[in-house]
Amino acid sequence: MKKIVVILAAFITSIAHAQNVGIGTDMPASKLTINGTDPDIGLMNNGLAHSFIKALGFNLNIGTASDNPTGKLILGTKDNNHFNIDHLGRVSIGTNSNFDASFKINGTSPIFGFLHEEVQKGFIRLAGDNFKLGTYPFNSGKIVFSPKNVDKIWIDEDGLMGIGTATPVSELTINGTNPYIQIQNGASNKGFLQAVGNNLKLGTNSTNTTGSLIMQTKLLDRMTIDENGQVGIGTTNPSSILTINSTDPILQLRSDDVDKGFLQLVGADIKLGTNINNDYGRTIFRNNGTDRMVINYDGKVGIGTMFPFQTLSLNATTPSLGLSIGESLYGSISVDNTSKDLVIEKSTLGSGKIIINASGGTGWGVHMTEDNYFHYGGGLNPAGYPFSSQSRILAPDFVALAVNSWPDYVFANDYKLRPLTEVKKFIEINKHLPNIPSAAQIEKEGIQLGDMSKRLIEKVEELTLYILQQQEQIDELKKLVQSQKKND
Repeated sequence: MKKIVVILAAFITSIAHAQNVGIGTDMPASKLTINGTDPDIGLMNNGLAHSFIKALGFNLNIGTASDNPTGKLILGTKDNNHFNIDHLGRVSIGTNSNFDASFKINGTSPIFGFLHEEVQKGFIRLAGDNFKLGTYPFNSGKIVFSPKNVDKIWIDEDGLMGIGTATPVSELTINGTNPYIQIQNGASNKGFLQAVGNNLKLGTNSTNTTGSLIMQTKLLDRMTIDENGQVGIGTTNPSSILTINSTDPILQLRSDDVDKGFLQLVGADIKLGTNINNDYGRTIFRNNGTDRMVINYDGKVGIGTMFPFQTLSLNATTPSLGLSIGESLYGSISVDNTSKDLVIEKSTLGSGKIIINASGGTGWGVHMTEDNYFHYGGGLNPAGYPFSSQSRILAPDFVALAVNSWPDYVFANDYKLRPLTEVKKFIEINKHLPNIPSAAQIEKEGIQLGDMSKRLIEKVEELTLYILQQQEQIDELKKLVQSQKKND
C-alpha cells in the first residue's frame, strides 16, 4: 500500500510540475508514459483485480483478470454499451444479451461494412428477415468464394454467377472438366446434369434402377423417360420406345412455323397426311433412300412415279399388282415390258389368265382357250377374229357393229323369191336352208353373229312372203267355196 501511495504522490507532483507524466521513466513521450517490462495498468473492484491494460512485448492487451470468471470486456459511447466480449471470448455488437454465437451484431438492419482506402466496397447486412452479402453501388467488383484460399465461385456486378469461372455468361455458368450437378434424395444419388465434352446429359444415376426422368409444365407430368429408356408423352407408363397419349393425339410437322404435315390417331383410325392449308404438298413414302409411293395433293396415288396422272398410277420396268388371299398369291395384273400387253393372270393356284394388249390382231379382242386362257388383241386369236371364245359369255346386252345390205331387199319388187318346191328340193339334197351355213361349216369355222343375224332375218322375211302368198291362196279358195255354195 505504501508503494501505491508513493507512486500517487509522485504522479501528483509530476502533474503539478510538468506537461508529460512518466511512470518508470523520466523522459515521458506523451501525456502519460509507462515504462517497464510488460508494464500493465490493473483495475480493481473492492480490492479484487478484475481487469487490466498491459503492454506485452509489442502487443497491447486489454482484458479481464484470470480470477474474474464471468466478467466481460465492454466498450461503449454516451454511456451506452456497444461492444462486448464475454468470459468465453464471444463477441457481440449492439447487444449484451445471452451469447449463442462467437460473433453477434444487433441493430436495426445491422450492417458490417468493408472499405478499401476509405471507399465502401462490400458488406454483410441483415435487412429485416433477409441476410445480405454483397458489394456497394458503383463497385464493379465481384463476390468471390475461395475455399482453401482458391477462388471457386464468382458473382459479378450483373448478378451472374460462375462456378469454376470468373467470367459467367448467364445467371449460372459452371465450368470444369465434364462439370457435374448431382441431385440426391436421402443422401443417395438420384439424378444429375452434366456436360460431357460437347454433350449435355440429364438423367438418373446408375444406382437409381427404377426412377424415371419426368418433364412438367403447370406442375403436371407431360413427358416421361422411364428406367428402360421408353418415352411417354401424355403418359407416365410408356409401352414402347415412344408412346403418345391424349384425346386424338397429333404429331404436327411445321416449316417456317406453318403447319404442313401430321400424324394423328382419331378414335381407332390413324391419319398421315398434309394439312388443309398445304395446297400442293404431297405425302411421299420412301425406303432405302428412294421415293417409292406418293399421294398427290389432288388424291392421285403414284407407285414408282412421283407424278401420277390417274387415280392410281404404277410405274416400273414391268409394273405388277399382286392379288392375294391371306399369304397366298392368287393372281396379278401386270404390263409386259416387251409386248406392252396388259396381263391379268392367275397364279399357280389357278389355271387361267387374261391378256389385254395394245395393238395385236385386228383391233381389240378377247380369246379364251379350253384352259381358260384369255388374250386381248392378236397373238392367240384366230386370224381375222378380234373376239373369240370357246366358253360361254354372259352379258345383259350385246350390240353388233353396223351390217351392210340388211335383208330388207327381200321385200323389193324385183327380188326373186325361190318357189317352195325348189326350197324343198334344196333341203332334201343339202340338209340345210339355202344361204345358211351347214352344221359341218359352223363346227369348223364358227358363226359370225352379225352375218348370221342378217341371214336369219333374210329367212324370216322370205318366210313372211311365203305366208303372205299362202294367205292370198287361202283367200282365193274361200271366195271360190262361197261362190260354189251360192250356185248350189
